[in-house]
Amino acid sequence: MLELTSTAENQLTQISQVNMDMFIGDTKTGNINCQFGVNERPPSTNPLKLEPQFLSNNLANHTISNHTISNRTISNQTISNHTGAHPNASTSANTGANKADSNQVNTDVNAIETKLGGNALSSLSTLVEHMMEAMIVVDEFGNIQMANRHAVSLLLDCDKTSANSLIGQRWQSYLCEPQKSHYQQMILESRLEPRPLNHLPNETTLNMSNGQTIDVEMSITHFPMSEPLFGIIIRDLSKYRAEYQQLYKWASTDCLTELANRRVFDADLKHHWKNCLEQGDPISVLIIDIDHFKSFNDNYGHVMGDRCLQKIANAIKSALPNEDCTAARYGGEEFALVMPNCNTEEVQQTALLIQQNINALTYMDIGLDISVTVSVSQGHASEINGQFRTANALLCAADTALYRAKAEGRNRINACC
Repeated sequence: MLELTSTAENQLTQISQVNMDMFIGDTKTGNINCQFGVNERPPSTNPLKLEPQFLSNNLANHTISNHTISNRTISNQTISNHTGAHPNASTSANTGANKADSNQVNTDVNAIETKLGGNALSSLSTLVEHMMEAMIVVDEFGNIQMANRHAVSLLLDCDKTSANSLIGQRWQSYLCEPQKSHYQQMILESRLEPRPLNHLPNETTLNMSNGQTIDVEMSITHFPMSEPLFGIIIRDLSKYRAEYQQLYKWASTDCLTELANRRVFDADLKHHWKNCLEQGDPISVLIIDIDHFKSFNDNYGHVMGDRCLQKIANAIKSALPNEDCTAARYGGEEFALVMPNCNTEEVQQTALLIQQNINALTYMDIGLDISVTVSVSQGHASEINGQFRTANALLCAADTALYRAKAEGRNRINACC
């Protein structure tokens, strides 16, 4: 028995010194690096946990199989020499000794498993702490078990608070609806089905400790340990959203007049055309052109011409009947309006208000004489009873009406016949 115990201890020592990388496996391929014999592959698919049954079976196979005969011989000789007992008694004593040795092996196996689990948790904690993004680790109930300084800074809006202030909190309390209910459903499904809880980065909104909300991108990774843990990486999208909105504004807005640009006008015209036709609602287009604007630039310069365009753009914007309308700078000195749900009478009223606003403008604030005035010509068309087959046909009709207004003397409003 002394030789059996020593051998078992040697085997346990060798296993306890195995590098954790053997059990974690290749992170790129997901393959387990640890090599086992044909009959030695562990039954568990958990790469961070060695099953006790696997360890006890293999330790018994490697130790007892090599030394059973010699130990039985030593045990039989010892018992017969010192006690003179019957061979059956020797067999019973040997069986009891083997059971005791097996119990010792199982105890040591449990100790090794605990040690391996501790090493894995320690490695995971180190990984979380060194992540350059906010990361927390929660259990299967959503309780936060680990958090790094970036998560504290993000969720608690404080750089100096310890990560321990997050430990034990319910992760679900930071979620907004409907994501909160969706997350709870995912946890429930992960308990009822064999698949673990994982998902790629998704955009969502979080409730902060200060009562504010932030837009984030969140991913969840399942860690297959003896007790399920889930790593949650949180990326603050506030900065990116602000940058996106700024880029979108630059890409969709005329930088001089701050009205929509031609690209947005074309897109909105197609969009509203489709919706109005499907719902049977009217849609109108109004085109505005500044009269003799080339002469204005020649007389007062392009800088003053730019200021004039800005003043006229504000006059047009203030005349829009509702927020669904789109006012855009259509060309150099041309502006255009898309007016969904507006019939001929409504677009005519809008054109009259624009004309009044522009005729009332003065340019003394930009350094010009009080006698300086600017007028506009306007043309509009409306789709009501299917007279236009396409949105482009509607636009062409409004443009034709505009040129008639200019031909008739300018500072006029002309409707498509």
